Amino acid sequence: MKRWLLLLAACGAPTAPAPQARDTPVTPRVALADAAESRGYVGVITAAESVDIAPRFQGVVATVLVRAGDVVQANQVVAEMDRKSMQEELRAAEAALGAAIAANRQAEVDVEAARGKLTLETKMVADGVSPRVNLDEAQLALKRAEAAAQKAQSAVAQESSHVQTARDHLADLALRAPHEGTVAMRFKDPGATVAPGAAIVRIVGHGALRLRFAVPPEQAHLLALGATVHATVETLAQPVAATIKQVSPALDPSSGLIIVEAELASDSAGARDLRPGLAARVQ
Repeated sequence: MKRWLLLLAACGAPTAPAPQARDTPVTPRVALADAAESRGYVGVITAAESVDIAPRFQGVVATVLVRAGDVVQANQVVAEMDRKSMQEELRAAEAALGAAIAANRQAEVDVEAARGKLTLETKMVADGVSPRVNLDEAQLALKRAEAAAQKAQSAVAQESSHVQTARDHLADLALRAPHEGTVAMRFKDPGATVAPGAAIVRIVGHGALRLRFAVPPEQAHLLALGATVHATVETLAQPVAATIKQVSPALDPSSGLIIVEAELASDSAGARDLRPGLAARVQ
């Protein structure tokens, strides 16, 4: 009897209902975008004119004549490359050119000699005093001499180019500011070896400043050219206005956002206190 009761209890016992999973609230993408818009976008103040002063060739920095904060004029010398290394480069290039010219002269002599040999063998074969094989060898020797002469001429042209490049480097030892501005950064000191295009100093112009910021792609259509945005900078008490001048047509590969540039109004309150590199919150 007890066995039957146990079996009935095991089979007929009601199963407790499984707990239902509660719905997890999901924040819509639109809500996230609205929240980002309410907080504003992170931006940075940049100079409309900014240039890195760098040599076009590898060399050693001889002197840097400016420091950060110095005001420079257009065409002012801001740095100079070492002359000694450039003079050595020129001497080496001229020596290589001289060797190439000598080799080219020798190649021209070899061509004339091969042509004379071919003329002689042609006459001797016609007279029957020399075998045909000698004529064939003379023709092949001429072709080889002409090929060597063409190679020697190419070497002369190449070494001439090296000499001209070395002379240009000597003429470009003085690095000048392309426009009036202020030295923002000094990257190298005298004695440093720099590669072609490596910046020595950075100069920002005295023109209008720009505001650069990024927005999500779905909100880029809200920013039309000529529209006004306002930027809050910690160092200023009041926001400054800026006019949108450029909206990138493509996504920035590193952030996946759209880059926007706006020109700051020079007549805004506190605009004179703005400096390139300041962070801003754009509304």
